[in-house]
Amino acid sequence: MDKKGNNTYIYLLHKLLLAFVSLLAMQVLFFVANSHIFRPDGIYEWVGIIWGNIIFGLATVFTVLLPFIVLMLLPIKERWKRWYRILSETLYLLPWLVVLVAKGADSAYFQYTYRMLSNEIFTYLGNSGPMDKLIPHFMVNYWYAFVFGIIIIIAFLILNRRIHLAQRNQYTVWSNEWIGLVAGLLITFFFMRGGFGSLIQLTDASHYCQPKNIPVVSNSGYNILRTLFEPQLEAKEYMSQAEADRLFTPAFRGMGSPVADTLVVDTLPQRPKNIVLIIVESFGQEYSGTYNHQTNADTRTPFLDSLANYSTVYQGRANGKRSIEGITAILTGIPTLMNVPFVNCTYRNDSIAGIPTVLNRHGYHTAFFHGSHNGVMDFDKVCKRIGFHEYLGLNEFQADNKSKETDFDNVWGVYDEPFLQYVVRHTSTFTEPFLTTVFTVTSHDPFPLPEQYKGQFLEGKHPILKCVEYMDNSLRHFFAEARKQPWFDNTLFIITADHSGPGLSPEYLDYDGSYRIPMIVYNPQNPVGRVDQRIVQQTDILPSLIDRLEFDDRVVAFGQSIKQQPQGWQIYFGNDFFCMVSNNPDDPSKHDITVLCGQMGYGDPENIRFLKAVLQQYFNRVMNNKLIDQ
Repeated sequence: MDKKGNNTYIYLLHKLLLAFVSLLAMQVLFFVANSHIFRPDGIYEWVGIIWGNIIFGLATVFTVLLPFIVLMLLPIKERWKRWYRILSETLYLLPWLVVLVAKGADSAYFQYTYRMLSNEIFTYLGNSGPMDKLIPHFMVNYWYAFVFGIIIIIAFLILNRRIHLAQRNQYTVWSNEWIGLVAGLLITFFFMRGGFGSLIQLTDASHYCQPKNIPVVSNSGYNILRTLFEPQLEAKEYMSQAEADRLFTPAFRGMGSPVADTLVVDTLPQRPKNIVLIIVESFGQEYSGTYNHQTNADTRTPFLDSLANYSTVYQGRANGKRSIEGITAILTGIPTLMNVPFVNCTYRNDSIAGIPTVLNRHGYHTAFFHGSHNGVMDFDKVCKRIGFHEYLGLNEFQADNKSKETDFDNVWGVYDEPFLQYVVRHTSTFTEPFLTTVFTVTSHDPFPLPEQYKGQFLEGKHPILKCVEYMDNSLRHFFAEARKQPWFDNTLFIITADHSGPGLSPEYLDYDGSYRIPMIVYNPQNPVGRVDQRIVQQTDILPSLIDRLEFDDRVVAFGQSIKQQPQGWQIYFGNDFFCMVSNNPDDPSKHDITVLCGQMGYGDPENIRFLKAVLQQYFNRVMNNKLIDQ
């Protein structure tokens, strides 16, 4: 490297080349750390990934470092003054270190969300819990990302110090420096745009690889930058509105009368049915014996497996990979089909219709129990907006006279067993009918266990497995206590998850498998075991409940009632692509995959058209605040 030269252009070239190489090093770290998730298909895709990294890497370098480039190209004498040099170096180091840190963080974080960091990270850091405790834990548990990320950053800083621009004692503005300014800016904008074509978009990464491998081509820094300054939503006009309405309409009305279904008891209930909705943190189908045909000796969920023998078991699917996305989809029927969670986007309504909104109209008492800190992910505010009468979090649990200091895991909140017992006690004070929604926390990183259970549940392939086994045991005690309550027999229990956890085998790492969650419905008045191959996504719960309770309410839901549709489907937003998984019409046990990335669609043409209709309705409704049907 030129240590003593005073050629600005050579100096600038070295600085940009160093930034580019450091980013590629972080991309390699990201891929190695998540190699079990990404499986490029042959040499052709590998070549595409390498070329895509060059295109997106250069676009990131020239976009993020644009202020630094402009300062170094300006042919003014101040360029050689100390304050100017400090300013330019600051505009080089600070933003680029953010890019490197973001990609390094994604090396560990991606396995949980399957999404690159975006502008939503700034909201997340502000309301995601005790970061002072979580960050040291992450640094220990994901030491490989931390250690190798630090090595890359240190190497970047050392090499950067070896790049010097020698001081000029005299300076004259020559005409060729003005030409250099113009030429340098043209080159900069060329790489920022990704070539001579239209401005490179995040979805363009799919030109170089399969959509599911986009994170290996793009990078977190570019993703954050582009989502900071772009509108969160864009209108979709794939077809006429009449055609979209014909293919799919989110305006749902309950049937309001009994319909034959094995989920429904043969005779009408004598009084309104209570609802207990149990949402387990990070509970993927992969951890359940019921969904993997495991024996009692192998399963991590012996109690739920036994309960499934008396329940209706569906092919559950999540609409997202983050808790705030999953909880919103379950309670409101609205998925998140953008980088920012729907409830945090600028297009949201101040109030949203959801399960508690509907049940409140019919005299239900509605409560949301959350085993974590009040205010985490703004769940308390979301619950208030969708009409829950009560939100009960860590504060309320600690005020209970039976709570103990040892019930707290010192990170996220209350261990599942004591919290579920608290849920039973408090629910028993409600006037029937009621809706009790409970969201557990123990099966969340850092995967803690109470002292009395340490060593009883073994980790296996991943530490989450011991927490799943503990959660299952906690549910055993929950149902044992709930059976003693007078409201138990007249209650419908729904057990599902906010999203799936880390995938541990290839089957659970593809477009379909990585979003599989349990969906178990238990009715004590009709305890018949049944396996239904239909896909039931989180947004199906709202319309299905309205039909199950025989209400004729109107709601907006981007799902369907399991009574009214024989074929199931699921939709989610990945890394700048939309995916729909649906039951194959000829064999429901097989699933069709439909992917839409930019203008490119993959899958059956009719499914692509249906997916486009759903997306058009979604963006039309969300952007125009039409999420409460009149």
